[in-house]
Amino acid sequence: MAMRAFVLTLWLLVMLTDAARAITCYECDSVNDKGCGDGDNFQPDDIAKTNCDALEVPEYLRTTYLPPPDTACQTKYYKGSLEEPLFVRRSCYFGDVSSLGFQCDEQPDAVAPSFSFLACSICNNDLCNTAATYKSAYWFLLIALPILWAV
Repeated sequence: MAMRAFVLTLWLLVMLTDAARAITCYECDSVNDKGCGDGDNFQPDDIAKTNCDALEVPEYLRTTYLPPPDTACQTKYYKGSLEEPLFVRRSCYFGDVSSLGFQCDEQPDAVAPSFSFLACSICNNDLCNTAATYKSAYWFLLIALPILWAV
């Protein structure tokens, strides 16, 4: 009886830990959803939210990550010509979310294939892929790059 209670308790802890690890992200692109844009054009109340752990891992990552990869939120930025607005894609990220280990897929986006990849940001808190994420990463890069160049 004590062993059954121990196994049940252990199972519940594992299930609660897994549920606590689940992450929810904004899921949109600025072409199909005007509220998905950058800066003041980001309207989080109107944006779809996705539980990333409920999504199927993309097929091209299934063999790379055993067990399944970590999940996080990402925001990707693309730019076309000067007169075109910034294209923004917010979605789930699958892969290494350690501070220096992540890599963004820099391939063109299917919605705006002629736009060039600019930058991305990865974060691992619920609904963290907001407009502010890019700005803070952008300012960090503006400050860090000259310092790294000098070293």
